[in-house]
Amino acid sequence: MTDYRLTTTTPMNLWTSDDNASVIESFMSSDLQQRLQALIEGARESWTYAIFWQSSYDYSSSASVLGWGDGYYKGEDDKSKSMAKNKASSSAAEQEHRKKVLRELNSLISGSATPATDDAIDEEVTDTEWFFLVSMTQSFVNGGGLPGQAFFNSSPIWVTGADRLVSSPCDRARQGQVFGLQTMVCIPSANGVVELGSTEVIFQSSDLINKVRVLLNLNSLEMGSWPIRARI
Repeated sequence: MTDYRLTTTTPMNLWTSDDNASVIESFMSSDLQQRLQALIEGARESWTYAIFWQSSYDYSSSASVLGWGDGYYKGEDDKSKSMAKNKASSSAAEQEHRKKVLRELNSLISGSATPATDDAIDEEVTDTEWFFLVSMTQSFVNGGGLPGQAFFNSSPIWVTGADRLVSSPCDRARQGQVFGLQTMVCIPSANGVVELGSTEVIFQSSDLINKVRVLLNLNSLEMGSWPIRARI
């Protein structure tokens, strides 16, 4: 699976136009990405992806914003099961759209001016992979969405179960459930938030929080719960 990296704070939706891909500035390996990879590859739990949302100041809105800092996509352990679900939930036209976006990303990663051929993207883009790719274009104000709430309250948020995700007041949590996630976790640090997602039901784990602190040098934090007081 390709490692993706994007530096942008432009809020966007599901890449609904061809021009939206132009916001991509760069894709490269980083020490942070390697740490995110080590975190989920070495975990006892089955995590699908890890994202670091980096905090920055948006002078146009005079507000603190969390934007894509880096990420690592592992995928599902049982890919055949994922593909069966994916075929039932996405049309042929949707798959072509996803593959087109992925070809453009791969071209930017490789530095080629010509998008990769269809043969280079021969597998279907799963729902969770698409959710991960779309995340590159999203951003959150301080206090907004799961990452923004975790950062604002300086407290981790752990949402387990499709029922809790779909009933969440957070758009990102509900979107994650639509694309097959059953667990979403956001762990804040001094300069951002680590988000983990999984297609499996994974219950709250202090061991994982400690691993995140060690690997990403996060400050000591108290475990939070969902729902939280502030509005999303």
